[in-house]
Amino acid sequence: MTAMTAMTPLAGEGIPGFSRRDLPLAVGAVTGVRLWRVAKTAAETVMNGAPVPEEGLLAGVFGGVWRRGENVATCGGGGQGAPPCPHDLVPAPECGCGFWAYWAPRYAWRCDYYWRAEVIGVIQGYGRTRIGTRGCRCAKARILGLHARPADPGSPSCGGLSDHDLTGILASYYSVPCYPSLAQLLAACPLTADYIPHRHRHLATSPELRPAALTPPARLTWLRA
Repeated sequence: MTAMTAMTPLAGEGIPGFSRRDLPLAVGAVTGVRLWRVAKTAAETVMNGAPVPEEGLLAGVFGGVWRRGENVATCGGGGQGAPPCPHDLVPAPECGCGFWAYWAPRYAWRCDYYWRAEVIGVIQGYGRTRIGTRGCRCAKARILGLHARPADPGSPSCGGLSDHDLTGILASYYSVPCYPSLAQLLAACPLTADYIPHRHRHLATSPELRPAALTPPARLTWLRA
């Protein structure tokens, strides 16, 4: 059955990183890129010979472990004691709830947390979805493909797992292809580029995460997963 998406025109409603202008409504599903950390405890469990925990292996920036198949977003509250948004409003205006994804790898690579991310992947977003010029927030999502980023020289491997072992575990658990390069991932799982400004649409197919001269930001906290 085809996934249906009811796009709402104000993606960010003042949340930086999306759009401050209205975008047209659309129906269908979108594909975007995002990054994850590997849940260390789960990785260590697998390394010790136990089955992959049912709750999953990949964790978002603000918690929440991604499971295989369909993931359904919930709201944990807007901060400062704000109550969670009603389920049928997720992703809600004036809140950061929902699954975040971006139209280009470089857009995702903006938060200081993501400089330590071990896995990059493409998701399909559907259900209630808010659209912006840099990305989207959606109520439901499933992983389409993954790429385990090679560890930086001198840095410890993720949970004691080699890149090869991590790739095999992720592919097996999530039942999706795990590609050896970001370029191959983007070729196999094209990103939605309709909402990117024309002059930047080439970024949707570029495997470059950032300009070569760019250094990690000291503090960028406004992006959410």
